[in-house]
Amino acid sequence: MIAFVLSGAGNRGPLQVGAVRALLEAGIQPDMIVGTSAGALNGSFLAAHGPSVAATEAMEKLWNSVRAEEIYPEGILEILWRLRSKANSLFTSKGMRSLLIRALPPNVTTFGQCKIPLYTTATDLRSSQLYVFGDIASAPLIDAVQASATIPTVHTPIDYAQTQLVDGGVIANVPVSVAIDRGATTLYVINAGYNEQILGPAQGVLEILMRTLSTMIAQNIIQDIARAKADDKIVMHHIPVYADSSISFFDFSRSAEMIQQGYAAAQTYLVAPAPMAPMMSAGTPSADLPGATRYVPPYMTAI
Repeated sequence: MIAFVLSGAGNRGPLQVGAVRALLEAGIQPDMIVGTSAGALNGSFLAAHGPSVAATEAMEKLWNSVRAEEIYPEGILEILWRLRSKANSLFTSKGMRSLLIRALPPNVTTFGQCKIPLYTTATDLRSSQLYVFGDIASAPLIDAVQASATIPTVHTPIDYAQTQLVDGGVIANVPVSVAIDRGATTLYVINAGYNEQILGPAQGVLEILMRTLSTMIAQNIIQDIARAKADDKIVMHHIPVYADSSISFFDFSRSAEMIQQGYAAAQTYLVAPAPMAPMMSAGTPSADLPGATRYVPPYMTAI
């Protein structure tokens, strides 16, 4: 059973669109899709419309239409007011929900109405647990995807059945184990997270906040890769897709460029597939810092 596993990505989501198109053009069809955060958005679009090259073309148009002011509509005065009034986030979630409504067919409102199985993740701030949507066909699709894409402090947590849900990437940014536990034996993991990519200095409070969150969750995939390698029934293709490291978290103006970068990265991988290969380490510092040594946790040696 083939699964496309789509990581959290934020505004780097277009990288996944290009990569998915390359896989589909190569005749690789998923039997299920598992996504977190932006990967949940991309995954829901693909599962709701059906995985096809035509669907990726529609996804490209969607991402190219997104503007920062749609997702982050509040200005500095409104943000300050929200801070003063102890709001649960810097920005409202209206723009995000509007984007999801535009992305999905009006007749697809639950997971059971998708054309192939879809699973998305969300983290409950009340119980510190990871929840997976998709096992229950009647689960509401937009609420689940919005929860998965809700970055803590940036967008308002989703109140759902006595939980307070935020981005599934807080616990599992690349939900490999979710796919394995649901029967996937061949996984195409399209990872648009930062991993070990060296970025330029973060500038501004919001950028530092977003970078901090991404750093906290960047290593979650390590243990999942180790699990997959330990199971001889699993074949995992890990395809990292990188964008220009200077692109701000809040910049949606370069979607077309990122779509092409994701497409090229997946095409390059398919020329010489390397199942179960270790994570890419491009950009890893070759020397220790003055007065400090680079520490690699023991669990990372498993991959």
